[in-house]
Amino acid sequence: MALQGGTRHPVHISSIALSKQLHVSQQSASRYLIELVENEYLERRLAQGGQVVTIMNKGIAILRKEFSEYGLIFGAQEKIEMNGNLETGLGEGGYYISKRGYMEQFEKKLGWHPFEGTFNLRLNEDEVPKIEAMKAAEGILIEGFEQEGRTFGKAWLFKCVLTNGTKKVKKCAVISPKRTHYKRVIEVISPVYLRDKFEAKDGDAFTVRINLGDV
Repeated sequence: MALQGGTRHPVHISSIALSKQLHVSQQSASRYLIELVENEYLERRLAQGGQVVTIMNKGIAILRKEFSEYGLIFGAQEKIEMNGNLETGLGEGGYYISKRGYMEQFEKKLGWHPFEGTFNLRLNEDEVPKIEAMKAAEGILIEGFEQEGRTFGKAWLFKCVLTNGTKKVKKCAVISPKRTHYKRVIEVISPVYLRDKFEAKDGDAFTVRINLGDV
């Protein structure tokens, strides 16, 4: 409907035509339209052969949000800002980054020795596309290696600034392992113990600002 101009003017559409476009039954298409109207995404009036619909401001806001997210994923974003809440991790981050094979590369490529632990921030669901946008950028490659009979995989670093509204730490980096169990969590490393620096506790809100061109 938006592609037909529904964000600018009323458009005529039938549930049959919509069902063909969405590859669903006519009943499902009609139900979708009703739900959109009930949720104030659309305004409609019945007309011969269907209905005339207009996409409301609430619906336009959803489309703008999706447009922005696709831009993050496929566009050439230079800076990303993510908001999340502090949570206690499983301790795996500290175990992995403390390995000599990683630490030596951190010191060489970042110019500082990280505290042996990660600062974990859980993002809201609508922030997840920003993680994908970050991963699509070049980043600073940390090579994998073998140590103690185990293989440790690649990771990428993204320099960042961490703030909580009153305090700021500039020497930080988000670490993005090649393999991770986390989908909505970003792990931040720093030469300082960030929990002490911010006097932080689980649930506190933080902002991470990443300059994707800073490699």
